[in-house]
Amino acid sequence: MPYARRLLPLTLATAVLVVAWIVVAAAVAPTDATEGLRQRLTYLHPAFAILTLVAFVAGAFFGWRHLQSDRPLDDLRAYVAIHLGQIYCVIALLTGAIWGKTAWGTFWDWGEPVLVTFLIIFLLYATYQPMRFAIEDPERQARTASVFAVTAGVFAPICFGVVRLTTNLLHPQPLNDPGSNLPGTAGLAFALSVLAIGALFVTLWHLELVHKSTRIRLRKLQRRVEGEDAVPHLARASSPVTL
Repeated sequence: MPYARRLLPLTLATAVLVVAWIVVAAAVAPTDATEGLRQRLTYLHPAFAILTLVAFVAGAFFGWRHLQSDRPLDDLRAYVAIHLGQIYCVIALLTGAIWGKTAWGTFWDWGEPVLVTFLIIFLLYATYQPMRFAIEDPERQARTASVFAVTAGVFAPICFGVVRLTTNLLHPQPLNDPGSNLPGTAGLAFALSVLAIGALFVTLWHLELVHKSTRIRLRKLQRRVEGEDAVPHLARASSPVTL
């Protein structure tokens, strides 16, 4: 089970990155004279937003692989990537709302395209699990979920990217404005935030894959012990998968 074997080194590397990120963001990077402590959300909120889109693109990639190969493992990979992307999306929305309250005096501004677009993406993916588990046939469920993953995974980054290119945004765009790029240790803190939160995503992805694949194997063993006959797709889906 390669995924299980990778968990320990991944967890250690993630822990090192997270500690380094927290130290640099909290103690090393200077406090901005204009933004004050609010600026430290720059080392948290954008990384979650970036990794949210990365997670949904990963879900699209594995969904496409499942449609090509019909391997249950690819469907599981897509499911886990989207599930973690949904959690990251909620965190991005919450931290963005906190930043908005301190910067604009309101938790939400319906006139800000970036915020509204990200909310639309969240609501789109909020339909993934209800849509998936409303389908009883396991094979059709997996293929329908993969079609959703590919379609939404292509739509989300393109839609968000187009909105980011529009003008008159209240939302700051330091990476797009050469005059406002984060300098020195502030830039290091931002880079570490993306690396640390990205490493956390990969670690959690491996952990959930191991957990769910182990649970599938246990269910298979339970059916054998009880003498129940599984339908062909379920037998194939829950057979030992190379993890």
